[in-house]
Amino acid sequence: MALSTILLPCSFFLSLLLLIAPSHCILGPTSTTLAISQATGTVCGITAGTQHHGIQCTSAGLNSSFPIDPTLSFDSITGGGNFICSLRSGDTSFFCWDGINQRIKRIYSGPTVLTELSVGGRHVAAIEEDQTKIQSIQWWRYGCHKHSQLCSLFPQSIVGVFHSLTSGDLFTCAINETHKVNCWGPQAESIMMRFAGVNMESVTAGGSRMCGLNMTGHLICSGDQFNVPPGEAFEFINIAIGSNHTCAIRRKNRTVVCWGLYGSYAPMGSTSFEFLVAGGDLTCGLMTDAFNVACWDLSGRSLSAVTLSLPQILPGVCIPDETFCSCGVYPDSADLCGGSGIICMRPDSCTTDSFEPPAAYSLTTREKFRKLWFVFVIAYTAAFIAGIAFLLVLKKLSWCRHKEGNLNGPGNPGMRPTANRFVQQRMPITPGIEDLEVFSFNDLMAATDRFSASAQLGRGSYGVRYMGRLSDGRQVAVMHLNISYGLRGRVFNTELSTSVRARHANVVNLIGYCRENDKHFCVFEIMQHDLHTCLFPVDLTMRSPLYSSWKLRVKVLLDTARGIKYLHQETNPPIIHRDIKSSNILIDENWVAKISGLGFALFGPEVGRLDVRAKLTGTNGYIDPEYRDTRRVTPRSDVYSFGVVMLEVLTGREAINRVTRMYLVDEVALTFGDGEGNILEVLDGRLPLPEGRQMEAIKMVAQIARRCVKETYTLRPIISSVVLQLERAFALFD
Repeated sequence: MALSTILLPCSFFLSLLLLIAPSHCILGPTSTTLAISQATGTVCGITAGTQHHGIQCTSAGLNSSFPIDPTLSFDSITGGGNFICSLRSGDTSFFCWDGINQRIKRIYSGPTVLTELSVGGRHVAAIEEDQTKIQSIQWWRYGCHKHSQLCSLFPQSIVGVFHSLTSGDLFTCAINETHKVNCWGPQAESIMMRFAGVNMESVTAGGSRMCGLNMTGHLICSGDQFNVPPGEAFEFINIAIGSNHTCAIRRKNRTVVCWGLYGSYAPMGSTSFEFLVAGGDLTCGLMTDAFNVACWDLSGRSLSAVTLSLPQILPGVCIPDETFCSCGVYPDSADLCGGSGIICMRPDSCTTDSFEPPAAYSLTTREKFRKLWFVFVIAYTAAFIAGIAFLLVLKKLSWCRHKEGNLNGPGNPGMRPTANRFVQQRMPITPGIEDLEVFSFNDLMAATDRFSASAQLGRGSYGVRYMGRLSDGRQVAVMHLNISYGLRGRVFNTELSTSVRARHANVVNLIGYCRENDKHFCVFEIMQHDLHTCLFPVDLTMRSPLYSSWKLRVKVLLDTARGIKYLHQETNPPIIHRDIKSSNILIDENWVAKISGLGFALFGPEVGRLDVRAKLTGTNGYIDPEYRDTRRVTPRSDVYSFGVVMLEVLTGREAINRVTRMYLVDEVALTFGDGEGNILEVLDGRLPLPEGRQMEAIKMVAQIARRCVKETYTLRPIISSVVLQLERAFALFD
């Protein structure tokens, strides 16, 4: 084949790809679709369901909403002192209006692209990228006299690469490409002092204060912050700051906690939210169940909450495709966008319990997109040429075989790769999968009341569990996988392949699945409880029997150990779970414990001969330190994680202390040292002390747990030995 005949199609494809490359700008993850005007209490949002993304506004005292210039379509919206601004669809202009007469005014229109917008007391800031791809922050005055000294303390522009742009009354801050906080304006210096030298992931401002999450997921706040609750790494997401209070969404269940002068409080109970905004004493959030807006106001010690008369609001910005959707897309996002695109799940929607922190937001998203697109085009062209060359070589080899015979024929089997290690893989067609029930997305929507918040059972390693009732009356648990799109398919396949192999009384039973386009669901037998919630209930009035029974606690540990033993020693190929933790131990109505969360499992033929390196997966506080440091995973990595669970059950303390940040394993080591120590010092004080044979049983469990969490994996017992010891301990309760 002539070279010219190869180059012609390549140039054609290159031209075609460049022509169809999307030009839509992707807004940053701080962009939102809901805003508050602090001075008037006006709340505005971008409405869902049509291609034209209009804005509707209301306030807590109104029974209806009103539009803002229905001729315009908008992408994002943000509020501040007495006004609200919104970025027009297309990202090259923005408009503002005050909260009193609602008269809209165009503040900026130009050829350059705006990616983030932030409103302060009397100023607006935006991240801009010009035609030469140079990024900068630009400032505009709004409602501020041009000769005002306070306004003049803001620069006109600052060149640099920034993200997480946010503004208070008299300052604007952003995070630079080295993850340090930069601030500008009259209050800049006092704000920056609190964040000096700290690597930050995100920041949010309000009034004269600012909070943010550092790169290790911990909350840091400046200004007068009262009653800030202690939180573990990556516990809080999407912070909103008002005049005298701060609110945040808990990553685990997406409920809201607020704190301020009058202490901390949960304004909306167990209702889950997508994001929050605040202004003055008012805080509003977009509820997960139907994307309606709820607001609450704490005046003095009196808390009032109301659902606003706004239509359904978009949970995020509509974009053409999911190229930048690191955590997948919202179910029905195409309908929410009126067929004009899809909506990425928010970055904080990724797996909630992963050890590895969420990837830092790209500082140069638009530039990266261009580079990735260029690399894709080059790779595509190269692959096309390589494919043609491969066909030519294949043809040549075929001619050689015809002449010389097949080298891998009978008598010469050739070389075959061996596989005496665990590998994470997309499993081939697995016996038993064809016996699973296949559900449609509409089936599961109906079963879970459209995945309502009231149907949520909890969150696992890579998704949300919902209680559902099928059309035939069966009650089931529906797991919605909402991790990143690239990982979702692999985890989904592993969950299916593992679950159909692992049929055991102490492993949660998989009933069926749903896979439609980008939606992935697993349907399991219903399990009413999980061990973590039973041990550490948020609502102390909802205590389970396990909370106050040593015998039941040991039984749950024994059930779990039997499930792990089955995975390690009785399946073919054997299975390493890699994410054993209390929230992955589910409990049915008869208080039988079962293992769940098999989507990160590893498969392999020889459990006893493992020395394999694998990408780190698991949950901080439970991960085998040898696996964490060397990436070497063995069945005794699961034994270590289970040892941490045993310590949680014995001590009533979580794997990581929320106040001291110390690992539970280290806390217990300080008490026991190298000897047996005094077990009474670490036992859960919420239960009566065990006596007689029961105390002997608890001591036996403590000794097993301490052996399981030995730092060197060769010093840990195998799981069958753990089962044997727990059986002996449980027998002492009879």
